[in-house]
Amino acid sequence: MSFVAELRRRNVLRAAVLYIGAVWALAQGIAQLGPPLGAPDWIVRWFVIAACIAFPFWLAFAWFYEWTPQGLRRESEIAANASIVRSTGRKLDRAIIVVLAIAVVMLLTEILVPRKTQTAEAAAPGQSVAVLPFVNMSGDAKNDYFSDGITEEILNALAQVPNLKVAARTSAFAFKGREGDLRKIADTLDVATVLEGGVQKSGEAVRITAQLIDTRSGFQLWSEKYDRKLDNVFAVEDEISRAIADKLRVQSAMDAKADQPAQVDTLAHDFYLRGLAEYASRGPSLRDAVGHFQKAVAIAPNYADAWAALAEADVQLPNYDLGDVGTSMASAQAAAQRALSIDPNNAAAHVALGVVYLNHWQWEQADDMFRRAMHLAPGDAEAIHQRAYLLLSSGNLGAALQEIDRALERDPLSPVMNTGRGEILYFLHRNDDAWTQIQSSIAAHPDFALGYYFGIPVANATGHMVEMQAYAKREAELSHENVDAVEQVARGVVDPAQRAAALRILGEPGNPSGLNAYAKAHWYCLLGDRMSAIEILDQAMRNGINPAFSAEAMWSPLLDPVRNEPRFKAMLRTMNLPYTPKN
Repeated sequence: MSFVAELRRRNVLRAAVLYIGAVWALAQGIAQLGPPLGAPDWIVRWFVIAACIAFPFWLAFAWFYEWTPQGLRRESEIAANASIVRSTGRKLDRAIIVVLAIAVVMLLTEILVPRKTQTAEAAAPGQSVAVLPFVNMSGDAKNDYFSDGITEEILNALAQVPNLKVAARTSAFAFKGREGDLRKIADTLDVATVLEGGVQKSGEAVRITAQLIDTRSGFQLWSEKYDRKLDNVFAVEDEISRAIADKLRVQSAMDAKADQPAQVDTLAHDFYLRGLAEYASRGPSLRDAVGHFQKAVAIAPNYADAWAALAEADVQLPNYDLGDVGTSMASAQAAAQRALSIDPNNAAAHVALGVVYLNHWQWEQADDMFRRAMHLAPGDAEAIHQRAYLLLSSGNLGAALQEIDRALERDPLSPVMNTGRGEILYFLHRNDDAWTQIQSSIAAHPDFALGYYFGIPVANATGHMVEMQAYAKREAELSHENVDAVEQVARGVVDPAQRAAALRILGEPGNPSGLNAYAKAHWYCLLGDRMSAIEILDQAMRNGINPAFSAEAMWSPLLDPVRNEPRFKAMLRTMNLPYTPKN
């Protein structure tokens, strides 16, 4: 008998086809199910390699053994005239058909069913990076501001690189001081690479170490150590940013700049870094941030970044009841314009100036500033977020949702942006989606007052009255309002018998409830007294109390029943609304 005929008699050829089909189907299954289960990318590659190594052993097994009704037996133990080759062959044929059918179905699923991760930005996953907070290696916690500031300056430089997705500061710094699997961090931030490092400051000397890691393979793509003087730290930041852009194969925006970055007085730079740390904390720390930035520009009058940071801090003061709107906006406008006179391409200054215009209801000028900032720093989540807020405040709700989603791609852990998304969904009357978003935001940021503030009307709209009352209490606690008064007002929404008492609390002279104008307007609407809400919003608008908030409030579904009221329409005209953005 010929060798080929003997292969057929022993079903070796069928066994080979079955093996190849099974490996193909299993490889596809692992490739499709691996990512959702957190399996590493290399598992398919090593599975196929192992299968190739095992293939000759499988053929040898099929040559020497045969499956019989009595079980597995050596072929030599079976008489030639008693061979069950046909019966075994039919069984193998059926197995081959089943395996190949499964493989074909999985292949069609892979081709026809789009994956959730196959977005425009995921098409080039290698062109994305998260800059994790550099470790303070100085042995003194007081130097944290310095290592954090260096990290933020590198992050801001990378945000200017076209076609590079950069995780925003809020999300990246959420992992400060936390030991974690870089792959999980990358999955959370939706990036393929992570830059980490350390900073050691001693007197006028500084050592900076940095390494870029491909989180998919775990391999180090680049690393470097720099020993420099403080007055040369800018050059190090520039070198690191260029190296990252080079490794990720994107053109650095710094390629068009001079070879040597502008030098800044080291003391001014130190005040600037201290200001960045205070600015990131928000709340009362904003006053300290303003003070540090003012010292920086007093020492170095041509320090554009410090002027821009001062403008950004100034525009935030009224949001935390730390400054008068008129004074803060005037100061911010002067600082932003000074920054742009020094560096016309300073993205942060454009953002700050855009916020100033927004608070003056100069919608087109604000839109131009935000668009310019987004062009100068495509990876800047804050610029995208502020434009989303402009679109929300001017009534362009669908466009606002698209823009906030783009911002969240870069800053997925931002409490402000996640809460803002819930607000926009609520304004779009997508109440169930808004409820899901608000719950998710509150779960992730349980001490963020704004989440509960917008959770109150959303809970009411979706019939979650127990949660509504709980949110009202928690928001009052976090915002330092009169908790007992707010709880009684909330009970008035749930129980019509207590409505009159709730309205009396809102109307008491001296505002013992501690509620601001916008919170009062919310509660008046929830209690059914929308004309009182209009009266409060009109007064706030005329008194210049957070003009952006006044515009934002106009689009709430709580005011839907009074949109045709003459006073409501007059308020819109005063705020130059509606505004239609340019394409």
